[in-house]
Amino acid sequence: MQKRRKLLLIPKEMFKIKKFTFSISVLVVVILVALVGPPLYPKLNLSLYAGTPDTPPSNEFPLGTDRNGRDILSHLLIGIRTSLYVGVIATIIALTIGILVGSFAGFKGGVIDEILMMITNIIYTLPAILLMILIASYLKERSPLFVSIVIGVTSWPWLARAVRAQIMSLKEREFVQMSKMSGLKGYEIIFKDLLPNMASYIFMSVALLLSISMLAEAGLSMIGAGIDPSTESSLGVMLQRAQQGEAIRLGRWWCFVPPGIVLVLITTSLLMLSTSIDEYFNPRLRGGK
Repeated sequence: MQKRRKLLLIPKEMFKIKKFTFSISVLVVVILVALVGPPLYPKLNLSLYAGTPDTPPSNEFPLGTDRNGRDILSHLLIGIRTSLYVGVIATIIALTIGILVGSFAGFKGGVIDEILMMITNIIYTLPAILLMILIASYLKERSPLFVSIVIGVTSWPWLARAVRAQIMSLKEREFVQMSKMSGLKGYEIIFKDLLPNMASYIFMSVALLLSISMLAEAGLSMIGAGIDPSTESSLGVMLQRAQQGEAIRLGRWWCFVPPGIVLVLITTSLLMLSTSIDEYFNPRLRGGK
């Protein structure tokens, strides 16, 4: 008889997977830079005119300045923190909604399943970026928290559908039937029996949602529907400023290469983390070992 699984810490064997070790190392470094970088950088300045406009990297400004004299390194350090903040909050929101909707739809079935899946499918069929643009443009709020909420409430349908499918499969297992016979309520079975058996998939979903959320923030900011560039800085805001300042045409690579590299590095590491988790928990991907 299959037993309940418990949520455990990261198994040591996972660190034998090179992709997992690399992705975790990159993410740890990025998080440390976001937390420790701004307090340690002596020239941290987010004002519009911190130095001479369009200055290439130098001893005074390690990553140069943009057309308004902004210190690129200052904005990069703050931008990493802001983008991670948006990604984490949006991921928590999307993960919570997706798991709750998918779990109760799959476990309850019947009318509840039909209603929840109808709502899910309606949102799923609409382009997520279009929903984000409409919501962000209509409400006119541009704070990082609001952008996080907008991204989170539009990014959960695919997760809800996947969770529902797995719940419908798991709820027919013997250990769930035993839990029903012992008198456990529906929500207790979901959170004590079913979700722990989906731990690996949930961990993969967290990495994917975080990557999707950070890319969505960058996309919204680049088209002017994201974080307010006059008060905040993020990786997406930095790319937007580079675009508006025609940095690519003018050859001012220092304006768009640093935020672009950091964004690609973070999202690539998150995708590698997701695939490495799948590789560990899927025997077929491990060659049956």
